Amino acid sequence: MIKLVNVSKYYSSNGAIALGLRKANLELHVNEFVAVIGESGSGKTTLLNVISGIDSYEEGEMYLNGQETSYYSTSDLENYRKKYVAFVFQNYNLVDSFTVRQNVELPMLLAGSSAKEARARAYEIIKKVGLESHINHKATKLSGGQKQRAVIARALAKDCPIIAADEPTGNLDSESAKQIWRLLHEISKDKLVIVVTHDFSQVQEYATRKIRIYDGEIVEDQKLRKTEIADLPEIPDEARKIKLSEHIKMAFKTLFAAPKKTILMVFVFFAFAFLVSLVYGLYNLQVTGQSGYTDDYTQVFFRNKSISRMIVRKTDKTAFTAAELLELEGLSQVQTLVERDYVMDIRFYIRSQEVFEDLHNNAMSVYEIKFLPLSVLDESDLWAGEWPSADDEVVIVLPKAETGSTEFQQFYLDEWYEYVCPSDLNCIYEANYKITGLVKAEDVFMDNGYYLAVSEAEYKRSAQAFYHIFIADASFVSADNAGKEIYSEWLIDNFGYGTAHFVLDTDLDADQVKLNKTRYEYYFCGYDAGECTVTDGRLYIEDAYVTNTFSNIEVIFDIGISSDEIHVSEEIYNQIFYDDVYQLSVISNTDVNVGRLINNILSIKEGGVAKYKVIYPKTIKSTDQLMQALAFFETLGTLVLLVVTILGATLLSYLIFRLVINTKLRDYAIFRTVGANQNMIQLLIYFENIITVSFSYVLFVGLSIVIKNISIIDRYSPLYGLKVFTFENYLVFFGIVILMAVLISGRYCRRVFQDTVQTALKLE
Repeated sequence: MIKLVNVSKYYSSNGAIALGLRKANLELHVNEFVAVIGESGSGKTTLLNVISGIDSYEEGEMYLNGQETSYYSTSDLENYRKKYVAFVFQNYNLVDSFTVRQNVELPMLLAGSSAKEARARAYEIIKKVGLESHINHKATKLSGGQKQRAVIARALAKDCPIIAADEPTGNLDSESAKQIWRLLHEISKDKLVIVVTHDFSQVQEYATRKIRIYDGEIVEDQKLRKTEIADLPEIPDEARKIKLSEHIKMAFKTLFAAPKKTILMVFVFFAFAFLVSLVYGLYNLQVTGQSGYTDDYTQVFFRNKSISRMIVRKTDKTAFTAAELLELEGLSQVQTLVERDYVMDIRFYIRSQEVFEDLHNNAMSVYEIKFLPLSVLDESDLWAGEWPSADDEVVIVLPKAETGSTEFQQFYLDEWYEYVCPSDLNCIYEANYKITGLVKAEDVFMDNGYYLAVSEAEYKRSAQAFYHIFIADASFVSADNAGKEIYSEWLIDNFGYGTAHFVLDTDLDADQVKLNKTRYEYYFCGYDAGECTVTDGRLYIEDAYVTNTFSNIEVIFDIGISSDEIHVSEEIYNQIFYDDVYQLSVISNTDVNVGRLINNILSIKEGGVAKYKVIYPKTIKSTDQLMQALAFFETLGTLVLLVVTILGATLLSYLIFRLVINTKLRDYAIFRTVGANQNMIQLLIYFENIITVSFSYVLFVGLSIVIKNISIIDRYSPLYGLKVFTFENYLVFFGIVILMAVLISGRYCRRVFQDTVQTALKLE
């Protein structure tokens, strides 16, 4: 039994209070067919809405089988509607994007029935109301009478003890209206049917009770036929729990039912997700390679910070074995291994031997150029010219500024250039090169600059000439004529200033060193020492990895050798210029996923610990505090930009989504009238948006794969951040887009549930 005791309902709008229902008192029972009549605006629909639980009341009490309902929360009202009330609306309130079958299945699926059970029963009910020939028609394709039959079929599928019908024939012609009244009467057995109508004559044949409303008050309550009344059944709350998979299926169903809206939402989110991905790619480039890489690097200053270069040494600081070199060389993405890689960090310049008319009869000079071994390149990398065939033939790698057209080729191809010593290096190295080929820097994944690719023999010669920059300490300890031991600082100073270098002298015995008499004799014997000989000296040379101490050295002073030269025997020379490899540069054959190659190197274990340490100059931290601060703020700024972009894209996506999803407010309200509670609607919205952004993500992955295979997109392109996405980056970015979907869904859920069902239906 439903009992109303002095129930009143008020509406407020723009500060004004309007009366909807005033002190209504009545009792309603099962097996009654109640017709509520009255003029338009009299309050008859308000009474129906209060009884059916789609609107609240402010005064009095409504009892359900003797239990008060004034304390009901939103979830309590949803549970009441789900268990007790099926609706037949004047405006039908079918889900327009659903077919007849899907509309009828809906309340059964929301009640926990399986898809198979719901489909079978839906067909029986649809056949009962005479719509089997329209079972797969969308609701928008039905006539008014057919829509109302579908609504009644949905009410039957809900199988509730109360049927609330609000002007069910208000939009129908007289013949269709008769059919609907007859159908409502046929299904009214063992139910409480409450119908609101403005034309009592249509329902008079079936009504057992007439209630008239005037100005919000019940002014007439007349029993027309005697019926055997009964109380409403007690319906337990033990409804079948809907599986998570069923929620997901429902979300797919609602999305596919409105494909145009879904496609629009997918592309809208794809656009904003793509924007976020560009910023995330930029942020990823800022931090790539920092985690897990050592900054315990040598004293060599890494000037070649190309993206494809990583510096490797063994964790135990021993020399690489031949097997270990093969192990590294065999890794995927490895182009070559470069020994004596400190040469790659030397900057110098070259000058043409000829002058050019286009340069006002001046020579062409190339500054800030660095060495590369030819093994870093392939012949297929040539942009113009030919591959070198002799040690004095080279390939020059040019920056982007000089490869946009062919106008600069005239200054290089087949021209001879001489090496010019920079101010911070000694000038013992002399060379003339013929440039036979040109390569674009971006094609070999070098930083945007100039590089001179030389033969292996020439590279080795330059390594010996520039070895002094690799020396950490050098000294000569000896005894003077009186036998007093002295420590000489002159050697390391001369190396430091670039004014000393070793020269192989095969005429010397194994323990002999020859120095310029004029320049060095003073260090050992002082001025006016007469004839000076040193026979018990100790030469000490230390570089980043090896320390050599040569004892019992005999020093010979010779006025005939250069003051910059230190002549040493073949035995000493070979020990200083050892062949063992303690450090090398691994060069990648691509600029994509370099971090993966680094991680592959770091993952090689020996005795349970990492065998190798890796330095990645591209991201190495500067020792200069100002540069460290600038790098920190650069990374922080990129992170802030990423967060702002995510939030901004989420907000913009939400605003556009809202325009699309607002068209679904009516559908969500309808779901609530047929048994969906707040939790179900929330899950539906979350899953719809997560599925939508997942489709967008698939589009993004597809586009990024295309971008990875477009060669013209280099590291100077804003799309480059996508080109270097790793599997881990894809996972992180998927998490970002899912987070955006969750934020949008949460915000929209608050919008959906801020209104009652009745208000939401009116808004639509």
